[in-house]
Amino acid sequence: MTKAEEYQTKAAEALAQLAEATTEAERSRLRRAHSVYVKLSTHGAEAAARAERRPPPRIKPEKPTAAKPGAPRSGASAFKI
Repeated sequence: MTKAEEYQTKAAEALAQLAEATTEAERSRLRRAHSVYVKLSTHGAEAAARAERRPPPRIKPEKPTAAKPGAPRSGASAFKI
């Protein structure tokens, strides 16, 4: 089961619990939970689709960083005493 399917299942469960809710606080919490799960399920599916369309990242060769000849060494003071 994918994440999107899990969130859709949780959204359906929240709706079922919302029908049985007795207090306004409980209804409010379940409405928010339902909307969050729906948003998460659609966002995950859209992100997967975007990832498939995106080209793979380029492989760049590692270049060793050469120390500049005039630069002070790390830990050394730039001022001469």
